[in-house]
Amino acid sequence: MVDWKAIEEKWQKKWSEEKVFEPQIGEKPKFYITVAFPYLSGHLHVGHARTYTIPDVIARFKRMQGYNVLFPMAWHITGSPIVGIAERIKHRDPQTIFVYRDVYKVPEEILWTFEDPVNIVKYFMKAAKETFNRAGFSVDWSREFHTTSLHPQFNAFITWQFLKLKEKGLVVKGTHRVRWDPVVGTPLGDHDLIEGEDVQILEYILIKFILEENGKRIYLPAATLRPETVYGVTNMWLNPDATYVKAKVNDEIWVISREAAYKLSFQDKKIEVLEEFKGEKLIGKWVKNPVTGDEIIILPADFVDPDNATGVVMSVPAHAPFDHAALEDIKKNTELLLKYDIDPRIVENISYISLIKLEGYGEFPAVEEAQKLGVKSQEDKEKLEQATKNIYKAEFHKGVFKIEPYKGVPVSKVKDLIANDMKEKGIADMMYEFAEKNVISRFGNRAVIKIIHDQWFIDYGNPEWKEKAREALANMKILPESRRAQFEAIVEWLDKKACARKVGLGTSLPWDREWVIESLSDSTIYMAYYTISRVINKHGIKGEQLIPELFDYIFLEEFSGAREEELGKKTGIPKEVIREMKEEFEYWYPLDWRCSAKDLIPNHLTFFIFNHVAIFKKKHWPRGIAVNGYGTLEGKKMSKSKGNVLNFIDAIKENGADVVRFYIMSLAEHDSDFDWRRAEVAKLKGQLERFYELIEQFASYEIREGVKLKDIDRWLLHRLNKAIYETTKALDEFRTRTASQWAFYSILNDLKWYMRRTEGRDDDAKRYVLRSLADVWVRLMAPFTPHICEELWQKLGGNGFVSLAKWPEPKEEWWNEELEIEEEYIKDLIDDIKEILSVAKIENPKRAYIYTAEDWKWKIAEIVAQKKDFKAAMSEAMKDPEMRKKGKEVANLVNRLIKERVFEVKRIDEEKALRESKDFIEKEIGLEIIINPEEDKGGKKKQAMPMKPAVFIE
Repeated sequence: MVDWKAIEEKWQKKWSEEKVFEPQIGEKPKFYITVAFPYLSGHLHVGHARTYTIPDVIARFKRMQGYNVLFPMAWHITGSPIVGIAERIKHRDPQTIFVYRDVYKVPEEILWTFEDPVNIVKYFMKAAKETFNRAGFSVDWSREFHTTSLHPQFNAFITWQFLKLKEKGLVVKGTHRVRWDPVVGTPLGDHDLIEGEDVQILEYILIKFILEENGKRIYLPAATLRPETVYGVTNMWLNPDATYVKAKVNDEIWVISREAAYKLSFQDKKIEVLEEFKGEKLIGKWVKNPVTGDEIIILPADFVDPDNATGVVMSVPAHAPFDHAALEDIKKNTELLLKYDIDPRIVENISYISLIKLEGYGEFPAVEEAQKLGVKSQEDKEKLEQATKNIYKAEFHKGVFKIEPYKGVPVSKVKDLIANDMKEKGIADMMYEFAEKNVISRFGNRAVIKIIHDQWFIDYGNPEWKEKAREALANMKILPESRRAQFEAIVEWLDKKACARKVGLGTSLPWDREWVIESLSDSTIYMAYYTISRVINKHGIKGEQLIPELFDYIFLEEFSGAREEELGKKTGIPKEVIREMKEEFEYWYPLDWRCSAKDLIPNHLTFFIFNHVAIFKKKHWPRGIAVNGYGTLEGKKMSKSKGNVLNFIDAIKENGADVVRFYIMSLAEHDSDFDWRRAEVAKLKGQLERFYELIEQFASYEIREGVKLKDIDRWLLHRLNKAIYETTKALDEFRTRTASQWAFYSILNDLKWYMRRTEGRDDDAKRYVLRSLADVWVRLMAPFTPHICEELWQKLGGNGFVSLAKWPEPKEEWWNEELEIEEEYIKDLIDDIKEILSVAKIENPKRAYIYTAEDWKWKIAEIVAQKKDFKAAMSEAMKDPEMRKKGKEVANLVNRLIKERVFEVKRIDEEKALRESKDFIEKEIGLEIIINPEEDKGGKKKQAMPMKPAVFIE
């Protein structure tokens, strides 16, 4: 049994004592890789494990390739989330207590100290570092720091960053819509949310339909995302059971849902509620379309959600499948209409209005699409959702407006034209709304959208800045490349982003200290700070010594002894130390790879590009971003609130660090999602224990030069070469699953086959091959399973640490493609014969007759592989008189090979391969084999094809 814990502790201690992962600048080529530092609001789970293990595997791989590798780590504690947790614990929120006591297993005596957010930070910072060390991450801890004013040195760096952004006009004060916690009174960034991080903010146009009441004008603002359809409104929908209000909105009287009145109060609307009533009060009344002047009736609809936009919905049945279905349903519901004193004939006579010409559809596209999808009523919600998506997409991209004065204008353009015209005339307004309801802050409150004045923003909409970001992105490597389009789209739509809050931990804005820089804004260029943090930590440099002018010199200016002397006098930092910081930055920058999960593409990873191009010289712009997928647990999304989380540290304690690392890397490529399944982890543990035992066994073998190898020995060395090549190629491209398959499973399977093929042999050649394999295999596995590989490297007598050993490279003399093809040929033949025996159920089989393809068939296969076309292949074949004699046979063979797309042919001597493996084949199938006898048993001889021998069982 492998004592995983003892081995892990032994090598973690040795790595730490000998500072194996603390690189010094030098002559070696550098490789600088970072990953998003963890936010310390709780324990890391196995989903996080994926994000942090990938760059560690790459860092270890590049270190073994001879690079001077920097892989640092720090801690993120900025923002309101930690403060929100402290507040919820203070108020004994049951859900929060459950998460921290039962999921994160925080002892109760410590849990109650979490009322102070600093204690949360201290506890989880210590826990995270322990987890990273237990996982065997090759981190340079000499550069460790954490964010916020609690770390004055990093605080000084962020102060410098924001002074540079403001100096360039990229931090501005203004008015903008933001997600807002209405209880705490603070803007909310992506990291300030428990739920709804990815929920889109929609911009509704509110069209003010007119209700005349006692000679007074009251407006019913219908919310729509398709303002152009105002020309096709046939009726209005209100929910009779919902609560509506009559409210004074600025200087007008509106009827909207109670929920809408609350939301609009945050959006530059002065709201005074005058009256509350149920929607049924207005059912059957008539309102006037402010654009067309048409009088339309208000109909009851329980599908109208008062908590979505205004709770007032206009009906356009010709172009909205839901409206069509609802209108047809209500026409049949005479009882409901009579309940509200509505004459059913009025509804029966509602005529649809066609607005948009759409190729492939008639006058009423919504009706046709609903019929096509088999919609029977408004209860067919899934079909109606699909119909709506189909119609809206088609009309937006291909539709042409039919109504004057916009006739002939594409729908994609007319939408904004009509909206702007209505706003200018005062008959339309605007409202922001979330696309989904549950947008919840980390304080536990439901968010609203607020228009903020005098808020500080980073102006990502700046056109010149966008152009530089585009240039940087175009020159970067993006893995996977398929994510590039997403980055490009985000660069285009990114606009002003609130960068400061009035609550939470962080660095104060240097020019407006009541504001604290938020978490997605102080985490964009800290990779540059890593390069100098070792020097700062080593020399005990204080925060007040790190003046902006010093950072200007280190990060933006050329080397200058005079400047260093001047700055030394200003800061009290010895000029030699300033030179040391400057040298560190110039050596390590630019950053080679930035790694993170895909959820950070719309924010952090794109902000990272923008902030680098804003501040640094082009030569220091980042070179690459690698994006990884998410993790699930036993097929379900991980959720702290539901207790469906496996903490990273618990997974390590249960299985061992190397098992966890390798399992996560082998499950899916880095950009795909993975699913943690305990049963599979246990199985892998057994496989890695077998790997350990095999290497221990092979370590006792001596390598003797000049041994005479058999073909099967050379085959295994060739396959080992292939594993080296494919593993290296995959890791260069961050394809961790492919790399793990080649580095472990491929070699394991090849070794099993080799041991079968050489059963009974114990000679110098076999021992040489197995000892050579062990030496390569341990090094290939070292980035994935570093602890056991260090132990095995020691057993193999390797020099120093395997973490610093030379990465294996293919040996030219080991390549032999022909042997690989021959061995596959033998494997396939054995499998085919076993299948024949299984299917045919022959009684007492004694021998197998094997017929290989005749020479002329090989010639035809080579012609087909070259020509890849029936006519061309036949034309070439018929040049040979011998082939012309076999005309029909040749034609049949050519046709078959083309149909089977046999376009790659590497000829081997099939009979030689069979004769050399005769004993092994007979042993495997339990029959005597006869190779190419004169007698054509069962007429099988003519069925033989190149690489597909014919078999007759007797």
